[in-house]
Amino acid sequence: MNILIANASHYQSGGDWTYIDTITKIYESHGHKVIHFAKKDERNFKSEFEDFFVEKIDYQDVNSKKSPSNIIKVLSRSIYSTEAQVKLNDLLDLYNVDVAQLNNINNAQTPSIIKTLEDRNIPIVWRILDYKLICANRTLLSKGSICYACKNKGFHNIVIKKCVHDSYLASLVGMMESSFYSMSKYYEKVNLFSFQSEFTRDKFVEFGFDKSKTTIIENPIFSECEPNFRNKNYILYFGRISYEKGINDLLKSMLLLEDVNLVIVGDGPEMSQSKEFVLNNNLSNNVSFTGPKWGSELDNYIRNCKFVIIPSIWNDPNPLVVLQSYLFGKPVIGSDIGGISDQIDHNSTGYLFPAGNITLLAESIKKLYSDDNLIIKMGKNAEIKAKTIHSPDRYYKKTMKIFTKLVSDKN
Repeated sequence: MNILIANASHYQSGGDWTYIDTITKIYESHGHKVIHFAKKDERNFKSEFEDFFVEKIDYQDVNSKKSPSNIIKVLSRSIYSTEAQVKLNDLLDLYNVDVAQLNNINNAQTPSIIKTLEDRNIPIVWRILDYKLICANRTLLSKGSICYACKNKGFHNIVIKKCVHDSYLASLVGMMESSFYSMSKYYEKVNLFSFQSEFTRDKFVEFGFDKSKTTIIENPIFSECEPNFRNKNYILYFGRISYEKGINDLLKSMLLLEDVNLVIVGDGPEMSQSKEFVLNNNLSNNVSFTGPKWGSELDNYIRNCKFVIIPSIWNDPNPLVVLQSYLFGKPVIGSDIGGISDQIDHNSTGYLFPAGNITLLAESIKKLYSDDNLIIKMGKNAEIKAKTIHSPDRYYKKTMKIFTKLVSDKN
């Protein structure tokens, strides 16, 4: 089977790329050909399909170059990309595709490619990796709080709340985009929406998506690493250092945990503020920053920690951080919010605490930090869960059952 995978990025951009890279390896290991369709970027990995990649669309241009002609250019390209349609048609002329899996394509190829695929009678499965289809800024957050204001087509709230880059102009583009795809009913042309967690699926249904056209397939992860039930006396946060990830709450909790060592791996918009907080509050002796790490370097930090913290304040759909930690036999303490609630079994593979509750976060860390026997017990439970529910074989079988049926129905 030839499988088109459309995703905005084709470089190591975080959890979204980890997922794309993982499923590519899964499909190819079973003899399928994967055809990538992404956007151009100097950070991209080499690809035999890169000549067909589309130019980047940057919302920041609306803010920095405020001429009417530039605004119209960005607006038109971000809503409906004729370039993406042309490039995809050229790609499909050379490569026969049996089924298309869309991922994060908004503001890159844009959902305009749905029409191209439909015209060629190619079944479409959209893997939902964030909330972009129901929230202009992808997070269901506004001004630091959970926000569902766009439910029932309340897209004017995008501008009122300045949801995109805290800019009226960029938010206007976001409002126009959301309105256009709502009115054009492009999303209704998708054969199936695939979700990572029950919470995320239910939220989309709440926003008007047809539940009969949804399925839940947990993220896969390879289990090539060996679990390590020893540790080097530190806890770990790894991922994007940004507000929605709860990094501020984690650092505030460290004020209550003077005997706990925290290592922070990653980078992001809150990096400088986070370092400043540590310095100003005399936390430098037990909080350290490593910068971004990937591959074996990241693995070493996970392998040697006591456990991992995910303090998100947004409805994180299904962070791969949890699965990566589980494979190394590491428990996870995470916010009881979004898909995280579906991933962590409280008192079994880690602890859940109310998102934003710094006191309970600190208490959970303190309780587990001092009990190595409990860490080992939870770590073993975590490893078992990762290798069963999130095994590549389980993901492959569930996905191919869907792909095969859709291809058969089209013929």
